[in-house]
Amino acid sequence: MKTFIVAVVFLLIGGAIGGFLGFGFGTGMGAGGGLIVGTQAGTCLALGAARDKGILTPAQVDGVIQEAIGRIKARSPAAADPKIQWIATEADCAKLMAEIDQGLRGGQ
Repeated sequence: MKTFIVAVVFLLIGGAIGGFLGFGFGTGMGAGGGLIVGTQAGTCLALGAARDKGILTPAQVDGVIQEAIGRIKARSPAAADPKIQWIATEADCAKLMAEIDQGLRGGQ
């Protein structure tokens, strides 16, 4: 139950970050795209926390990422938009989080 709560909190944080990016930085994808990026970021943060706590092994993380992103795509009307870059691996998560960190720091 504690893990579920942590995952939900990270997904909410990811959605908020995505909304901020979508509205604040005008990423060109609009608010919907920003929310998709945010849910992906939330997925990355939640799975990173699960890996760090030993709940998931590093080998399991990519499979769970792919399952979670598949579920997000299934619920998103923007899933077919070629402008959206979808994550598929933990390496993709690292790249996405680095881009978000750079954007939040103003590209410094």
